[in-house]
Amino acid sequence: MPANLTPVYKEAEARYKAAVTGEEKLAALEEMLRVIPKHKGTEKLQADLRSRISKLKRAPAGKAGGAHGHSYRIPAEGAGQVVLVGPPNTGKSALVARLTHAEPLVAEYPMSTREATPGMMPFGDISFQLVDLPPVCEEHVEYWVYDLIRGGDLAWVVLSVDDPLGGLELVERLLEKKAVKLVPWRRAAAAAEPPAPGKHADDEPAEERRPGWKYLSSLLVLTGLDRPQAREDLTILAELLGADWVWTAVASVTGEGLGALGDLTFDARGIIRVYTKEPGHDPDLERPFTLPVGATVGQLARTIHGEIAEHLKYARLWGKTTFDGQRVKSEQVLTDGDVVELRA
Repeated sequence: MPANLTPVYKEAEARYKAAVTGEEKLAALEEMLRVIPKHKGTEKLQADLRSRISKLKRAPAGKAGGAHGHSYRIPAEGAGQVVLVGPPNTGKSALVARLTHAEPLVAEYPMSTREATPGMMPFGDISFQLVDLPPVCEEHVEYWVYDLIRGGDLAWVVLSVDDPLGGLELVERLLEKKAVKLVPWRRAAAAAEPPAPGKHADDEPAEERRPGWKYLSSLLVLTGLDRPQAREDLTILAELLGADWVWTAVASVTGEGLGALGDLTFDARGIIRVYTKEPGHDPDLERPFTLPVGATVGQLARTIHGEIAEHLKYARLWGKTTFDGQRVKSEQVLTDGDVVELRA
């Protein structure tokens, strides 16, 4: 059976052949494995890719294929990794600087961001990891920018209030050339029946998905709310976008509108916060576990430790759907703010 390798695969293969550092080789190989058509004709090639990936991951630091270079993998932290995507000079770096302790370069001229800068945005008793990225544009964009976008849990598409529709069209077009599809998060979808664990409520049906593509849940963040005529422009934009996108407008300098970003991000991530307690003790209300909407007591137990889940007899639950301390089984669905006492 012929392999029928796709253009996306061949592009990743070309990046692998041109790679200098181990990080570059690993990122390219992982994308090749991700986008390769999965059928009998590619089984040997898939096995070879897995073998090469394994060898690179086992290689000592600095020995994986050449000199040190920029690491294009940012380990996710907190309750989700949010990648900031947008055209040049839309204020992504200013947002990250205002919302986190990170210090990206903030400048008036375009293309000032040349490296990825992560920072943690507090939201109550949890945090989201924001990743400031170089802008996407018609000019050259380093391939690792798209790799980091692919790895995100959620995208903030950061656009200027001066030309949001033009900026959105540019971002969508350039990302789709790299097999990345922005999926607008919708409140209505999130309010419907909870998705299966590990799925987002706004995921496209599997039969409509293209193999190897990344479907990334996204929000629109419009900067420049403090500019003249901004509110009039937003009124027109709201009519043009309709219900297709959830968006919010902010002003990084004055701080106006920034408070809504945490709430929107929490809702769009599709997660809940669950607290635990030991028998006879007060609950730990400072370090919640974050789980997908629709998660059960059994999933919480597996998140904490496999042995706890294996020997779980029952749990006691304090929350909105039960009376205090109600005895429940592992199939009990949890809600945001629940307190759980596991009994193994």
